[in-house]
Amino acid sequence: MTDSGKNDPLPVKSKDGAEHSARALIDQLASQYGLQVDDKTVDKEFRDCYGKNHEHASDGRFDLAYSVRTRLPGDQHGKALRPMRKKLETEGYKIIGYREDPSDALMDAKGGSDNLFVSVESYVPDTDLVFSVNTPCFLPPGVKQEQVSAPAPMPTPVATVPAKQQAGSAPRFPDNPFG
Repeated sequence: MTDSGKNDPLPVKSKDGAEHSARALIDQLASQYGLQVDDKTVDKEFRDCYGKNHEHASDGRFDLAYSVRTRLPGDQHGKALRPMRKKLETEGYKIIGYREDPSDALMDAKGGSDNLFVSVESYVPDTDLVFSVNTPCFLPPGVKQEQVSAPAPMPTPVATVPAKQQAGSAPRFPDNPFG
């Protein structure tokens, strides 16, 4: 019996390490166009990981959502994405969404050595460009990975026949196969 990869070993990384990876990627991308991100706009959230069928373990596994903004006139957003895209592609990322509209630019990519999801997009106000990174599920160093069990199968409904029918009496509703 297989668990469809549910208990495959998770990558190991500390929360500090995950945050450092996310920020380093953002800083590398921003530098491709000579940008500096605004540390006052950092928004980060460590979350518990859940499996695709909402499985949950108590071994400390987590993922991270990290975002930060930079100032850039909206008419330069599309142009700024070009060198960032090249950088991501050379590092093994797959571009999965891309739009270069002057003040409504967007680039989504996934990959790299940590299998990160990164997004760079125009933000409101249109003088801001936002960088977002979402990590996969990481297991903290030194923690034994808990094996998650398959969810219990859904109970199969059992049809019952009323006692009167079992005794051979006529069903109460003759046109209904369930009596």
